[in-house]
Amino acid sequence: MENNTPLLRLATYMCPGIPVEYYEFLAEYLENKLKVQTELLYSSRRRGPDISRGDHHRIDLAFVSTSTFIEKFKTNTSYFQLLPVGAVTNHPVKGEILGYYSDVIVHRDVNDAEFSAADVTYGSSTISCYQTGVPESRERIKEFYDIRGCKYVHASESSLSSNKLVLRMLKQMGEDASFFSDIQVSGNHMNSIEMVVSKKGEAAAVDSLSLANYLSRHYYQKPELHLQGSWGPLPPHPILVNTKLPENLRLGIEEALLNISREAFWSEQLASFSIMGFQKTSLDNYLEAIDILEATKALSFGITYY
Repeated sequence: MENNTPLLRLATYMCPGIPVEYYEFLAEYLENKLKVQTELLYSSRRRGPDISRGDHHRIDLAFVSTSTFIEKFKTNTSYFQLLPVGAVTNHPVKGEILGYYSDVIVHRDVNDAEFSAADVTYGSSTISCYQTGVPESRERIKEFYDIRGCKYVHASESSLSSNKLVLRMLKQMGEDASFFSDIQVSGNHMNSIEMVVSKKGEAAAVDSLSLANYLSRHYYQKPELHLQGSWGPLPPHPILVNTKLPENLRLGIEEALLNISREAFWSEQLASFSIMGFQKTSLDNYLEAIDILEATKALSFGITYY
């Protein structure tokens, strides 16, 4: 018998920085709510749909980085446009926010933690953070300037949270890449965290959602990390929708995502990824990110590839 159930094809270009299980969960949720079949494509070698490869013929919904969206798709091409919905994440210090933060982490040995520390809950785990009232002389890392001379790790040259934002910060400080003793590119945020944990790097700026998911799965590594600070918020990771997708299905996807937090069964699973729900977005949410990319397009790190 012929199967007339519509097929919705999702593609993520955010793994392994964001766990693939999150996108598998979204595929299952949309399949359940929209009464469609879903397929999930996983590409870790490309930044987004490639029109030259015919991706606009086989991808309906694409999860991409903010820099990819701004550089390739913000003008609403005839193939993909922004789905006006974004994730609300739960940050351990900043609370719930539409978007995410750039978390600056250092290895505990760099922090030289002889002083008492307060625990900050991060998902189902905690990492040490300075406790107010600790004598100033015993604090090693009080601000970003204190990681001068560290071995720095970032995800990629295109990363907004670990590359562009840090380059802008250095520019505002009157510094350049020589601020760090060594700079390595890890390939993704999960690798950056692992490199700091294993002391192949001493400091990194990482996507706060990546850090939350890493610590929920590797809770035993939490003593190795110190959260120095959080920059942002940055806009939610963009979701692109194929312009050929029927309007009723596109609106159904929006409505389903916006309503996910209203159902305990689905919202509990979503919260396990440190995401509390979804809110409406527009291009306005990305204007500051556009300014950051514009301000840093002539700047770069001297990179040692790992």
